Amino acid sequence: MPEPSPRSLPPLSRVLLTLCLLVATLSLLWFLLTQGQIRELTLAAGDPEGESYILSQAIAQVITANHPRLHIKVIATSGSDENLQLLEKNQAQLATTQADTPAGPAARSLAVLYRDLFQLVVRPDSGIQTLSDLTGHTVLLQPSSGEFYSFLNLITHYGLNLESFHLNFVNDQQADDLFRQNQADALFRVRTPNNLYMTRLVQEAQGRFLAIDQADALKIRYPALEPGFIPQGTYQGRPPIPPSNLRTIAVERLFLASRTLDNATVREITQILIEHRRDIANAIPDEHEEVRPLVSNFKRPSVAGGTGIPQHRGAIAYYERDRPTLLTAIGAFFLQNGSVFIAISTLPAGSLIGLWEWWQRVRQRADERKLLADQYIRDAIQNMKDEPELEPQSRQKWLQERQDALERVFNEAANAVVREDISQESFRTFNEAYKTTREVLERRREAASQELSDSYIQLLITLLQHPPNPVAEIQQSLNSILEKVETSLINKEISQESFRTFIEAYKMARDILQVNLK
Repeated sequence: MPEPSPRSLPPLSRVLLTLCLLVATLSLLWFLLTQGQIRELTLAAGDPEGESYILSQAIAQVITANHPRLHIKVIATSGSDENLQLLEKNQAQLATTQADTPAGPAARSLAVLYRDLFQLVVRPDSGIQTLSDLTGHTVLLQPSSGEFYSFLNLITHYGLNLESFHLNFVNDQQADDLFRQNQADALFRVRTPNNLYMTRLVQEAQGRFLAIDQADALKIRYPALEPGFIPQGTYQGRPPIPPSNLRTIAVERLFLASRTLDNATVREITQILIEHRRDIANAIPDEHEEVRPLVSNFKRPSVAGGTGIPQHRGAIAYYERDRPTLLTAIGAFFLQNGSVFIAISTLPAGSLIGLWEWWQRVRQRADERKLLADQYIRDAIQNMKDEPELEPQSRQKWLQERQDALERVFNEAANAVVREDISQESFRTFNEAYKTTREVLERRREAASQELSDSYIQLLITLLQHPPNPVAEIQQSLNSILEKVETSLINKEISQESFRTFIEAYKMARDILQVNLK
């Protein structure tokens, strides 16, 4: 039987075939026109010392490495408000912003970068105990930044207004000087936990954090805000700063693009953000290594996140890449079911119903695979959650449990790829989240190992300062401490290097005690 020619195909089949050829032709023309062109985009990224700017530089570097014809120029600004203004004027095509900062019609979201926290610091001798006590005091804010809108939303909820305070809009360096010279009573910033500037402020200038309550109530009026807390000891371990978990408010930091930026470019940028997190982390300089863990938080913006900023179509195309469109489904159906399709298309109703049902099954299967892949990513990242308040030894055990749980998630995801329950592309995205989480846990375990080792050395120091009585128990006390350290080494709670350091301290303490005995 001869193969049917295009003219012998039923009308519906000819339409579909023509449509597929038209799409292929247009795609080829677009590729030929854009091939060889270098595209330069401007990214408004905030303060040069801020996490947003540091991350943006690393992101720009990785984008160029993966797409040499796409160059990103990162510019410093005063903050979210200026970033959004540049985006509206098309003086920047990309920008970062706090999710609670009002955005214009040009803004479209690509990804969530990380979560910021409201941080209110007061001088220890100011007598300020609650946010309402700020009335009549001098408060330092950063100019042209999203922090101003955050502060405005906050005080409005508490029934205050801008006239309730003496506001001074200054940059970080100016604020630091005024705070140290007792020319300001409070400073408000929206930063990540363990921010270096905030660390210096509370450690060197003796600033004191103030709790911010009523986060759930604030969320009703401002949906972009979420309850949060600054963990005990975030800014200093001993004595801990803050002294206990401190209630505050969290807000997401978004990565935006102009709505005029083409979908293909935005899809490529979004893909790099999500699939090259490890490369972005490695591109961050060592002097800002505290910023690297933030890349593990990159994710798709929530539709119900309360920002009011629509997602860019190019970003949607990436996030829903495993979900087939009607056109691709029709093309695949036609290719896979050639002669059958021609036969049933002689009955228009039957062909359309059959095609529709087949397409629905394909979409349902794709949705199930995408949901499962997203769940594996969430399960991996969940192992980086804030550590509970534990003693060094218990902390090591807790971190080991998190590492074991992470490996179980990896094995489940790998098996899912073999079973084709998730796509290989989704697994690569999961693998980036897995690697980042593993590195964070390893760094935390190293820190916990050092902390545990220091606690053992502290036991030796205490023994030297307060030797037991009778003196005969000194050797018994030394042996007891040594047994604890050896057990920790066997259980891999401390490293061999930490063990060697302890042994040196142990020998020194033993020799001193023996001299004292004589």
